[in-house]
Amino acid sequence: MLKPNIRQKIVFGIAIFTICFGCIAVLSFTNIDQLEHEVQLVERTDDLSNLILEARRVEKNFFLYNDPALFTQGVRYVDEAASVLDAIMPEMKNAPARAHGATLATDLREYRTLLDRIDRTPGSASQDREAAQLLREAGQRLVEHSRAVTRLERQSILDINRELRTTLVVSMGVIAAVMLSLVLFVSSGILRPLRRVQVATRNIAQGTFAPLPIRNDHDEVQQVFVALNSMVEQLEKRQIQLVQAQKLSSIGTLSSGIAHQLNNPLNNISTSCQLLMENEGGKDAFADRMMRNIEQETLRARDIVKGLLEFSRHQDFAPSPFPLSAVVRSAMRLVSSQLPSNIALTSDIPDDLLLRIDQQRLQEAFINLILNAVQAIEPDEGHIRIRAEREQHHALITVEDDGSGMDARTLERIFDPFFSTKEVGQGTGLGLFIVYGIVEKHLGRIDAESTPGKGTTFSIRLPLPEAVEGAAENAPTTSDPHAGAGA
Repeated sequence: MLKPNIRQKIVFGIAIFTICFGCIAVLSFTNIDQLEHEVQLVERTDDLSNLILEARRVEKNFFLYNDPALFTQGVRYVDEAASVLDAIMPEMKNAPARAHGATLATDLREYRTLLDRIDRTPGSASQDREAAQLLREAGQRLVEHSRAVTRLERQSILDINRELRTTLVVSMGVIAAVMLSLVLFVSSGILRPLRRVQVATRNIAQGTFAPLPIRNDHDEVQQVFVALNSMVEQLEKRQIQLVQAQKLSSIGTLSSGIAHQLNNPLNNISTSCQLLMENEGGKDAFADRMMRNIEQETLRARDIVKGLLEFSRHQDFAPSPFPLSAVVRSAMRLVSSQLPSNIALTSDIPDDLLLRIDQQRLQEAFINLILNAVQAIEPDEGHIRIRAEREQHHALITVEDDGSGMDARTLERIFDPFFSTKEVGQGTGLGLFIVYGIVEKHLGRIDAESTPGKGTTFSIRLPLPEAVEGAAENAPTTSDPHAGAGA
């Protein structure tokens, strides 16, 4: 089962925090709504108590002054109190308060009945002493129950207030716990790994990096560790390849010196052979044939040494019109010693195809392409074909082999620097990158097509001299000495 990554943890934490905050908000809103309702209810119970007290005041005045007008006023107060009680009874949530309210409703009806009884009694109200006593007792109970209802409803307000405070305290505790969990998560899940990344990058800069342990590659920070480990692995490979490239450069310098030293003995051999042919020529057919072979091989060796010297000599980029066929033939001569007998190398280049090129650099590009094709074919038999033809304003040059080919993923990266499919120490991964740079320097373009098992074809398009001159004539003039530096 996959462990949650940082993104999922953050989303989960935000969801928990949102749910907690929502619950707190709902509870607080409910308590505040209940509190408002109870306050309004207490106000109405106060009105009820006041009406009952007014009825008792009228009662006392009635018995004191025996005024029928006061009796009528008292009946009105009792009726209003009954109406208020009927309205607030459904809203009472407190059970004891509801019990007192029910008793109060009964006492109000009894009080109203006693008032009717006294009202029907002829003469003074004092003549019905029993009814008067019952009325006073009922009035006393009305006052007690109304005060009890008011007291209990006020107690409900205090209970809701305490519940609201408790909710707030619990809410603060929950929020504190969530924040603490968030701080611990950020510290352990983000800040600590970032510190490890910082230390790792410092170690990389100092060359003392050790691979970071990977616990959960589904985690984003752990993915950074994976990338760092991969980066260092690639850096180590590149370092080995750079060392190999430096060795090859040193070998090239050494071969240049050796080639220069070989010129003198080759000239001596050629001169001696020519003198011998002049003095002894025609006497022995076999000797004549051997001397001609010696002369031809000496000239061939001299051409190879000359090509090595020109190849190793550093020159500034200086393109000029030059036959493409001569460049290709020179490159073929230089690689002839490295060409296995089971691989054929042929070319089909028109002799009149002139391009504005730097012959040394373009020769280097063809050498890299040919050697790359040889390595793709070995150890099998194969054929390398170099062709060229005119194509509108460009010359299309193809280097085709029938080697092992490449898959699509490899084909996308072949021109990347230091990319190589060979084992460490067997290739620098710079050959095709150098070819790409040389072609680009000539304002050309190189593409590759390959099919696994069926070979590879490199297509180079270089502008014809008239196209280059036309582009130069149409280019805008400027006084800026740096204009066109990126071409």
